[in-house]
Amino acid sequence: MTPSAARARLESDRQVINRWLADDLAFGKRGDRKPSPVPARLAVAMRYAVLGRAKRVRAALLLETFRAAGGRSMPQVRPFCSGIEMIHAFSLIHDDLPCMDDDDYRRGKASLHRRFDEATAVLTGDALMAYAFELFAAGPALAERKNEALRVIAAAVGPAGMAGGQLLDLAEGAGDEVNRRKTALFMASAVEAGAALAGAPAARRARLREAGLALGMLFQATDDRLDRLEDSQRPVGRRLPVAPALRPKLPGPEAGMLSACQQATRAFRAMGRSYGFLTALPELILNRTA
Repeated sequence: MTPSAARARLESDRQVINRWLADDLAFGKRGDRKPSPVPARLAVAMRYAVLGRAKRVRAALLLETFRAAGGRSMPQVRPFCSGIEMIHAFSLIHDDLPCMDDDDYRRGKASLHRRFDEATAVLTGDALMAYAFELFAAGPALAERKNEALRVIAAAVGPAGMAGGQLLDLAEGAGDEVNRRKTALFMASAVEAGAALAGAPAARRARLREAGLALGMLFQATDDRLDRLEDSQRPVGRRLPVAPALRPKLPGPEAGMLSACQQATRAFRAMGRSYGFLTALPELILNRTA
């Protein structure tokens, strides 16, 4: 698949996923006769955190791996696409809190604890995490496949994954191990979960997991590069949004980024022709500007 075709596919997936998320977060807005059991403020905060400007890369990875591995039923994969984006939003909410990174902006707008308050932010993150697993468990996929996908995602965000990575980040600062736990394992879980939902055998899922890890490390490296560029545009202050048009030309990719891109590309290409989108994705990530 060409880079332009992959970019168009990613945008198409993003629009579909956004519609699923809007529907899943429309508490009390579906014509139900009974009022929503979700408090109005919490429902608004959940929508604020999830909807709007976002790349939806994790959900797209899950969806495209499901398709590439032979999955055909969108109802089986839909809950996992929505849920994995909710978990990602949960991680960003908590990452932005004053006790963590203390960021005032996220995705071009005020971070949740600034838009609402810290207590609402903590509860919104908790609610999104719990709701994601509720969606996973209630999904129509075969129980064995659903349970395996659920296990993979839970492990990626648990004590040996994202939660542990966040603690290491606070104690030691960013590094390869922190990036692996906080970003790469979660992205790899999206790939592996999509394959599990499609019924891919364990050996194939293991190979896809390694490709997903390389892709996740690449994604974090490009994120860090963009953050450094933003930091260079302002003398003081927290992570303020910088308009893409005002950014200077990005420096060339570092050797480690090129290596991760090549590793992920080779791994996805080796899986076969049906993985064309995933084969093209590393180059898109390497060259992204936002």
